[in-house]
Amino acid sequence: MKSRFVSLLMMLICMVSVVALAQKVNVDWQRGDDFSKYKTYAWGKSPHPIQDQLWNQRIMGFIDDQMAQKGFTKVDPGATPDVLVVYNAGVKQNVSLEGYSMGWYNTMSSVQQVVENEGTLVVDLADPQKKMVVWRGMASQTLSDKSTKNIEKVQKMVKKMFEKYPPKS
Repeated sequence: MKSRFVSLLMMLICMVSVVALAQKVNVDWQRGDDFSKYKTYAWGKSPHPIQDQLWNQRIMGFIDDQMAQKGFTKVDPGATPDVLVVYNAGVKQNVSLEGYSMGWYNTMSSVQQVVENEGTLVVDLADPQKKMVVWRGMASQTLSDKSTKNIEKVQKMVKKMFEKYPPKS
């Protein structure tokens, strides 16, 4: 009976941890806009660019790939593109305390501080003629200590965002 309870508890903990690690992806857009008219894009200037040059190149490359898959052609900013693309990225530290006790009367307990880095990426497509954002993709996920895993996570974030472009009315 006791081993069955422990097994069920461990299974529940594993299921909760999988849900906690899932990416959160949302999109928003200018309702009523005709997205079929947007065919060309150029990079706009981000108000808060990421300072890490490697990550800047990676993120821009992932977005370029998705824009191409959606049928966009990249042009120079001076060529009057249909949309300007801007992204913002950040990392927030989430600190929590986790504890457990063992034994029927809490004879042994432990509390430890857990620090997780949550990465957030926001991609905006703005119509330069209207001077307004027409589509925004937002994604966040807990980051890893390993760069390779984070590259995969960010690439997946961008892909999931653009799965929702063009928006369905």
